[in-house]
Amino acid sequence: MNRHNLEPDTPMKSKQTNRIPVVLLISLGLTLIPAMAAAAADNEHRPNAALNLPAPTTIDPATGLPVASSPPWKELDWKDPDKVLPFFSFDAIPIDQVVEVLRHEFNAVDVLIPNGWQGPGPNNPAMSFDPHSVAIKMQVKNVKASEAFHAMNLLFESENTPCRWELKMNGTRPTAILRVLPELFPAVAPPPPPPPTARMVYSVGDMIGDEKSGEMTMDKLVKTVSEVYQMSYGPSKGVLQFHKDAQLLIVTGTSDQINFVQQTLSALRGKARAEHKPQPKADEPKAKGEETKPR
Repeated sequence: MNRHNLEPDTPMKSKQTNRIPVVLLISLGLTLIPAMAAAAADNEHRPNAALNLPAPTTIDPATGLPVASSPPWKELDWKDPDKVLPFFSFDAIPIDQVVEVLRHEFNAVDVLIPNGWQGPGPNNPAMSFDPHSVAIKMQVKNVKASEAFHAMNLLFESENTPCRWELKMNGTRPTAILRVLPELFPAVAPPPPPPPTARMVYSVGDMIGDEKSGEMTMDKLVKTVSEVYQMSYGPSKGVLQFHKDAQLLIVTGTSDQINFVQQTLSALRGKARAEHKPQPKADEPKAKGEETKPR
């Protein structure tokens, strides 16, 4: 009897067991759908981080510092005259003559060139530049006014000429301005390092003597060496030092200065030897008795 009662209940329990996972999945899906929709809406309105990244900075390879971005060379509202030059050619012509041709061909464009430029500049404080010394060598075809000025800028860039054309509106007048770029001037070469110095000590006792006998005293030696040095190198302060008791001369300077003092001492020693060299005695007159009598 128990077996009979159990067999009919088995299918019913199996159906109830299978329904539980389905219900759980439906409930879980209903819970996750709003959260996923909210996340998608949030991502849709969130700005793209990659689009908001700053533009890459140009680094100067010489200094390692970022290069400041220059303003556009041509203003957006700059108006080109309704004219196209079929041929535009110059062979190392001064820029003043080129400007005269452009003024004649495009009379609606005003051209401004500075008389000159004087430092200080970032690379050379004493640098000066004459814009009128620039020569133009170029050949272009079918160009508008802005294209002619841009072609000259390309030429300046290729030649590293420190100037560029800028096209601006002066009220209602299109204007071309030749701008000097001092940052393109060559840098001043650093001064060479000072030559190395050395110190030498010389004994001058062999040159010192009694003034009464005509020899050189220490004070006179000091005065003579200092005056000779000053004739070539200026004041001897910091270069020549004397110790009277020890009869020493101390020289602190470059190899050229030390060599000069050595030559001075050698010359003074040679002069002293020449002055104290014994002179040959004059021949004494012969006695009368020894005079040769004529035969």
